[in-house]
Amino acid sequence: MPAEGTKGNPRSLGLERVKKWLYAKDLAERGAGCVLCGSCYGHGPVNPMEDEPGFKSKCPPYEFYRFQRFTPKSRWLMSQRVFHGLDKITPELKEVIYTCTTCLMCQEICGVRNDGYGPWDIGVAMREEITEKEGPLEAHRSILEGLQHHNNPWPQPRTERGRWAEGLGLPKPGQTAASTLLFAGCSADQPSGRAGALSLAKLLQRAGEDFAVLGESESCCGLYAKDLGFRREYYRLEEENSALVGKTGIKRIVTACASCHRIWKGYPKAALAGVEIRHGVEQLEKLVREGRLTFSPVARTTMTHATWGGAAGYTSRRGISCARFPASSWSRCGATGAGLGAVAAAAECRRPSPNSPGGTPKTVCARRGKPARRFFSPRAPFACEVLPWERARTSKSRISSNSWLRHFRSLRKN
Repeated sequence: MPAEGTKGNPRSLGLERVKKWLYAKDLAERGAGCVLCGSCYGHGPVNPMEDEPGFKSKCPPYEFYRFQRFTPKSRWLMSQRVFHGLDKITPELKEVIYTCTTCLMCQEICGVRNDGYGPWDIGVAMREEITEKEGPLEAHRSILEGLQHHNNPWPQPRTERGRWAEGLGLPKPGQTAASTLLFAGCSADQPSGRAGALSLAKLLQRAGEDFAVLGESESCCGLYAKDLGFRREYYRLEEENSALVGKTGIKRIVTACASCHRIWKGYPKAALAGVEIRHGVEQLEKLVREGRLTFSPVARTTMTHATWGGAAGYTSRRGISCARFPASSWSRCGATGAGLGAVAAAAECRRPSPNSPGGTPKTVCARRGKPARRFFSPRAPFACEVLPWERARTSKSRISSNSWLRHFRSLRKN
């Protein structure tokens, strides 16, 4: 199903975009697809020869429902049948497709991914197909409209973009010769992300870093547009953001948000030729190594889910004992790509609680002061669930294999 890009270039979307991995016919090269190995959800280590094989449970929707239809394998096969016209899009199919929490565990495991797309990519393409044929889910409609009218998912008027930086005196591109751009992201103007963006900007200023911000001109990177199936909006944001960076002559983009980092890194390399993408922690680590930024020692233990080594090095220089989740291959994402961060008021669901045991941050709801609990749909509470700290404890060097399952079952009882 071809779609026109904003510049008139044909760009495919939906299942047409991934047809090579759906056993499509009449292709110049041989198609492929799911080989039904079951590694994406089956219990047991993916590679028994590994020293750290990881926990046994892999797919949160499967662990919750205990039906194979909710596995990455089945989502792939359902998408394949829809592509070949064997099945129609039904409410039941939508339920299966949108229960994926986008933790990307299956993407790490799948052997087909080494030859192209993986289960997560196929699921996102199926979401695009649903959006194109039947429109967005009602729970996601405000996100799509926010992106279309305001270039952010909240939705927030463009005139309010960049207010997080008020009082800092940060220049915009064109007002300075700086080659570094601080991309704050949509969350910077929300309670959940303002403190992080402010702290990063102040640290860069303290280190004497010459940088600029986009302010009102900043748009969403395209995270929710990409993960929720709004591919047309993603293409538009990708092209506009790349063109804006090209006009300003920026050579380095420092993101305050890990999701923005992932999306910017996924932009076409040709569109960002010569532009380096860094996360804020990586930039701070560089400044510390260069001696431009120093910290006073602080005796504290904290927890990080960072997937790069910079976080550990940065915290160790402050005397902080940094306990980390396992490496990215064996750790689950918080599922913000499933729509958690942009569903109404979800941005207020993450702040540290001073009453947490041992001073460890605890996820609570800023509105109610209780463990955060935001629902994507009545049938799939986990798709927008923020795990309380007590449910995310680790056992030795890896997460307890049944912690997610116990949490889901406790929700079902309530």
